[in-house]
Amino acid sequence: MRAGFLLVEPDQQGLREITKLVEDGRLRVIADSVFPLEDAAVAHTLGETGRTTGKIVLSVTP
Repeated sequence: MRAGFLLVEPDQQGLREITKLVEDGRLRVIADSVFPLEDAAVAHTLGETGRTTGKIVLSVTP
């Protein structure tokens, strides 16, 4: 297994290319957990563990 770090400065062209990858099904986002906004502290604590596999999402309901 190999892991790496990538930092991207978003720009219009880059965002278009990412959109194309998503639309083509070549890029997927993996969500480890979804928390309501009021549980942001719990989500933050989970993120600090370093034991997640994917993104931690905060859900905002209007």
